[in-house]
Amino acid sequence: MTAMLSSASVSHLESHPPRRKGLSLATRSVSSRSAALHAYAASQLGAELIATYGAGRSTPGGSWLLLSGLEIHLGQSVLSPDLIGWRRERLPRVSRGSSGIALAPDWVCEVLSHPEERAHLLPLYAREGIRHVWLVDPEVRTLEELQLDGRRYSLSALHSGSSTVRAEPFNALELPLRLLWAD
Repeated sequence: MTAMLSSASVSHLESHPPRRKGLSLATRSVSSRSAALHAYAASQLGAELIATYGAGRSTPGGSWLLLSGLEIHLGQSVLSPDLIGWRRERLPRVSRGSSGIALAPDWVCEVLSHPEERAHLLPLYAREGIRHVWLVDPEVRTLEELQLDGRRYSLSALHSGSSTVRAEPFNALELPLRLLWAD
């Protein structure tokens, strides 16, 4: 089974606009201060996770394919989360020539920069069965761990400030939250 989209699949998607499209960075109205905080938090978090769980790493909890800036095509929705992760046993590699992935990830992270993101995205992610969602708010310096519980997300943990945390599904990593905040 391949999770990548062919050129024919992409042209089909383009000719039939999705009923609900996820917020992308291009459509978010973000102040320049928030945009910088958003980019900083996403970049730092991605770097920490990839250094621990990325290609070829042997970490308790397994190896992950971690990406940013790629669309996921889920049902009628085209979404572009800030960070996306699949366990390697579910998606071992990215195919060449693909513009997106049509397999729901095991984990997504959204760095919040718009008030409606949470209400808009969480129902879409739950519908697709994405088990783990992190919401990072660089303005108030929080990381929320959400886990799918049936058809809704429940809050597993709320981390704040500059504490060092272990967050599911990446609990082998001690993550100093101070690294995410642009000080």
